[in-house]
Amino acid sequence: MTWYELFLFLHIAMAIVWVGGAFFLQMLALRSLGSRDEARVAAFAGDIEVLGTRVFTPSSVVLLLTGIGLVLDGNWDWGEPFVSVGLLVWLVSLVAGVGYLGPTFGKVKAERQQGGATPRAQQLIANALRYSRVELVLLWIVVFMMVVKLGT
Repeated sequence: MTWYELFLFLHIAMAIVWVGGAFFLQMLALRSLGSRDEARVAAFAGDIEVLGTRVFTPSSVVLLLTGIGLVLDGNWDWGEPFVSVGLLVWLVSLVAGVGYLGPTFGKVKAERQQGGATPRAQQLIANALRYSRVELVLLWIVVFMMVVKLGT
C-alpha cells in the first residue's frame, strides 16, 4: 500500500462519515421535529451537539489532512477546481460550525436547562437545521466534483 492509497482510503472514509452522517441527521431531524414531542426534539439537539464535536469535527479534520496529503503525494494541483471548491466548502463549514452552529446549539442547551424545549429553543434548532441542509447540499456538490474531477 502506498501513502497515496492510504490517504485516499482515509479521505473517502471521512467523507462517508461526514456527508453520510449529515444526511442521516437530516432524516432524524425531520422525524424529531415532525413528532412535535418537545423532549424528543431537545434530546436530538443535545445529540447533535455531541456528534458535532466528537464525530463531525474530527472526521472533517482528518478529511482535510488526507486531502492535503493526496495533493502533495499525487498528481493533483492546488488550482484544480475540485480541490479549490473542496477547500472552500471545508472552510465555510469550519467557520459556520465555530461561528454559528456551535454557539446556536450552546444557546439551545442553555434554553433547555432553563425551561425545557421552549419555543425559542425549537426556533434555534429549526434555523440551525435549515442552515445544515444548505451545507449538506454544498458537501454533495463537492463529492460530485471530486468523483468526476470536474474542471480537469
